[in-house]
Amino acid sequence: MNSSKKIISKRSTRAIAGCLIVATGLMVAFNSPMTLLEDSAELPTPEALAEGELSPEPAKLVLEGEVLTRDPNIVYHREEILNDYEDRISKDFDVPVGLRDRVGFWFDIYTRYDANNRVIHHADFPWIIFKVVDVSDIINSDKPKFRWMRNMKADDHVTAEYRKIKQALKELAAGSKYNDANPYHQSVKAALEPLKGTLRKKARVAYEAVRVQTGQKNFFANGLQVSPRYLPGMEEIFRDHKLPTELTRLPFVESSFNKHATSKVGASGIWQFMDYTGKNFMTVNDHIDERRSPFKATVAAARLLKENHLILRRSWPMAITAWNHGPAGIRKAAKAAGTTDLALIIERYQSKSFDFASSNFYCEFLAALYAEKYHDQIFKDLNYEETLDLHVVKLAKKTRARDLLSRSGLTQEDFLAYNPDLKNAVEKNHPIPSGFSIMVDTPSRLVLKGLLTKDTQSEPTKVSQSDVSSNEIRNQ
Repeated sequence: MNSSKKIISKRSTRAIAGCLIVATGLMVAFNSPMTLLEDSAELPTPEALAEGELSPEPAKLVLEGEVLTRDPNIVYHREEILNDYEDRISKDFDVPVGLRDRVGFWFDIYTRYDANNRVIHHADFPWIIFKVVDVSDIINSDKPKFRWMRNMKADDHVTAEYRKIKQALKELAAGSKYNDANPYHQSVKAALEPLKGTLRKKARVAYEAVRVQTGQKNFFANGLQVSPRYLPGMEEIFRDHKLPTELTRLPFVESSFNKHATSKVGASGIWQFMDYTGKNFMTVNDHIDERRSPFKATVAAARLLKENHLILRRSWPMAITAWNHGPAGIRKAAKAAGTTDLALIIERYQSKSFDFASSNFYCEFLAALYAEKYHDQIFKDLNYEETLDLHVVKLAKKTRARDLLSRSGLTQEDFLAYNPDLKNAVEKNHPIPSGFSIMVDTPSRLVLKGLLTKDTQSEPTKVSQSDVSSNEIRNQ
């Protein structure tokens, strides 16, 4: 997409942001001359607005006769970031105009709302928010004594608020007179204002589409801390596959880089491969599950994304959506909608299978990508893990898992940290087949020299696509 198609050009965002601040001040002061009473150098920078960076007291902008309070939890330069004002992201992943609001919603979920914030919103138009329920006081209270009981109490509180929103929508959808003394009527009316149609019609549609989204800011922050362990090696794999490195940010959506993540439907690892999909690219059986290896799964992810891209007219929005919905499903949706524009597909295509998760997946990816690329301006005081410095080596002969562990000189914890795909094999002492690739550090590679193929005994190569190729890691 050309940069001219962005909502606001990158060159103009700083100037526009400055104008907006001035305009806000003028409106608040009823068009009176604005004079900052505090030196502008002392105002909070975008970087200082990150959670935990400022004191609990929100920063104040002091105008003549008025005081504006800025909430430190809000990323005030969100629009500049979504315009990629520092050119940190390939133009292949510019935020499309038709998806801007949807991406903005998910950006807030990752950067503004933590797990103690439950966002009650419109499923069809996620950015239409009826209420944000903050359960921090309940979760952080001393009573009830047990955390699980406080969690239940918080959930009950959110459910009660959800039902009140639904009741207000039901009343307005039935033609009841709007009651400006009813806070839930007020909230619903204000939220639905941007949509077209009468309040009654909009309420009728919204009544069937209310959902609750839990904030992800703390989970996203955890992912940011873990990701340096893997991202350099993952980016190298994608470069070797001639794919955009931005795609390596998909695990922020899928698992927040939790290599032990397992979904309710059986998806596993940081890329959340399903069993049947994983078997097309990796070894997945009762003893070895390469979906759990961040680097091996990254090779599989690169191959799958490349296939999707070729199948789906070299469209990254459709190829990435196909990660969640499948390429056949996306082709069907595009055909039914009569377009390859994802925004129009979402607007026009109606299907039970093309649900909330599928229709929002690409927007979640874009939001995560922009939040990660600009995380230095959003998140502060994170403890980043060090990048893994590993070698990929191949076994020259079949070896029992515990024998391999013992001879490596590694602790079981470190061995499985490098090779989480071998967890079950180690527990059951199952043989690891000849030619199988494992991850080891330099000392381990030297002591395992007699068990390794000659080409990997001493070659000083690190984790890369050429090391972890599909032919080397597939043993089915």
